[in-house]
Amino acid sequence: MITVRCETGCDVHIDAESLAGASFAGFELHRALLAGADLQGADFSGAGLRSAYAIGADFSRCLFQRAILAACEASQANFSHADLTQAMMRSGVFDGANFSGANVRHAAVDGARFSGAVFCGASLAQCEGLDTADLSGAVYDRCTTWPRDLDPEARGMVCV
Repeated sequence: MITVRCETGCDVHIDAESLAGASFAGFELHRALLAGADLQGADFSGAGLRSAYAIGADFSRCLFQRAILAACEASQANFSHADLTQAMMRSGVFDGANFSGANVRHAAVDGARFSGAVFCGASLAQCEGLDTADLSGAVYDRCTTWPRDLDPEARGMVCV
């Protein structure tokens, strides 16, 4: 049994031996304390991670379909190859996070911060609210896909 501490006092208990690969699908993890946690391959589909504290967490290959990450603090977190389809990431802080190879299609990112984030090979097609997100200094490559109306260089991003 593993306990995920939440600043709200509503801790979450899951029947697993490791956070990596665990299923949090549909769980309410409001203000969860996940900084530096190894959560590789975990399923957060439909989970509520509002205002979670996840600086430096490893979310590589995780499922976040329709998850709520509003106001989440996930600077320096690893979201490589994660599926964030239709995730709600509004006003989240993802500065320096790694989204390499991630699927961020149809996610809502209004007002989110991605300063210095890495989007190499990521798919952000039909991503909602990129026009209000901070993308300054973020990195992308020729394999990154964007909404048709987004000019990454005009938004302060760097092609590598």
